[in-house]
Amino acid sequence: MPGTEKLAMHGGTPAVTASTAEQWQPPVEDEKRAVCEVIDQRFLSGSGTGMPKEFEDECRERIGCKYFVACDHGSNALAAACYAAGLGPGDEFITPSAGYLGTYCGALHMGAVPVFCEVDPHTLLMDPADVERRVTERTRALIPIHACGRPADMDALLAIAAKHDLVVVEDAAHALGSTWDGRAIGNVGHIACFSFQGTTPGGKPAAAGEGGAVATNDRELYERHLAYCHLHRSGITKELTLEPYCHLDSEVLGYKWRAHPLAIAIARVSLGTLDYRIRRVAEHRDRLFAGLDGVGGFEPVRNYPKATGSEVYGGLRIVTHPDLLDGLPAARCVEALRAEGVPMGGIGLFHREHLRWIYANQFELWGRGRGRLPHYKPGDYPLTEDLHGRALHFPAYIDPPDGLLDQCIEAFAKVARHAADLL
Repeated sequence: MPGTEKLAMHGGTPAVTASTAEQWQPPVEDEKRAVCEVIDQRFLSGSGTGMPKEFEDECRERIGCKYFVACDHGSNALAAACYAAGLGPGDEFITPSAGYLGTYCGALHMGAVPVFCEVDPHTLLMDPADVERRVTERTRALIPIHACGRPADMDALLAIAAKHDLVVVEDAAHALGSTWDGRAIGNVGHIACFSFQGTTPGGKPAAAGEGGAVATNDRELYERHLAYCHLHRSGITKELTLEPYCHLDSEVLGYKWRAHPLAIAIARVSLGTLDYRIRRVAEHRDRLFAGLDGVGGFEPVRNYPKATGSEVYGGLRIVTHPDLLDGLPAARCVEALRAEGVPMGGIGLFHREHLRWIYANQFELWGRGRGRLPHYKPGDYPLTEDLHGRALHFPAYIDPPDGLLDQCIEAFAKVARHAADLL
């Protein structure tokens, strides 16, 4: 009974007694068959034809975009997209500090300068109002991150891009299957990049160990992407129709960032289960968040009204409000919740990019005084720094054990009721 109960940390009975193990079983046998078929076909290298091309066509039709091309990694897909967007020495791009170096490292190595921005405190995604304040005459691109599959405010970002003649390069590594205003991510902005890293479940939405892809509706962005990194892709010289790319031979600009056929075979199996996983994660997320709505001090992080997030990668986010929990710090909340049996992850917003050593010390990318990075310091992005210390991680379950979510909701409520006892 509330009032007489004890926190598990203080010798009470844990609120969670159910198993915390994911019950959904991955299609491992299907993955094995798909890989063996590729091996039997002896198709272990190549792109633009055969099974890899079939996968690209399936994804293109699913998304509704004009062009979809697989790559070897999501970070390389983003690098190629940044090249396609025209980023080069001295250009600026804007991306959230609550982010990831792999999102923009391609642009960095091209000599472009990162300008970080704050996030919306309720979605933890790129804040368009802060983006607008940071646009200069040198800004060339916006690089939003659809973190945990939750799309950033694409209407606002595309409006800013149109106003200032910018390209929106979406880090959609987590967001295959997500939508904005009824349209699939990859068919909304200028160019979107996906990742196939990891295994299913737990990995990216279509997990293949390693891999990535680019989706766009813009012919010039598509051809620049092909020219940058698809050496010897089948039929590439016929695909390159625009000046000056139409003059390139099949080695194009030299990089060979094609996806491995074995990875594509596994990604194709993973894609076959994606709709089920997205639906089930959303059902259990909504159930959990509805329960937490009545618990003061814990704010579930939701999608924008126009967005649906796949959220099968990266887990769910819950922001603590210490002022509503008798001043209880987030770290102490996590400690208490774990004692109650809740399968909590850590605290934080991925990385705080502006606090990396390379910016504090203005690292020289190319040495000998060349490529010196801009200087950032603690306090430059106070909202991101504050939220980083208050954002909790909860697993995104496909098929949770019976009773687990209800018990977790009770555990949050129990900790909130006894917040003062934890100080």
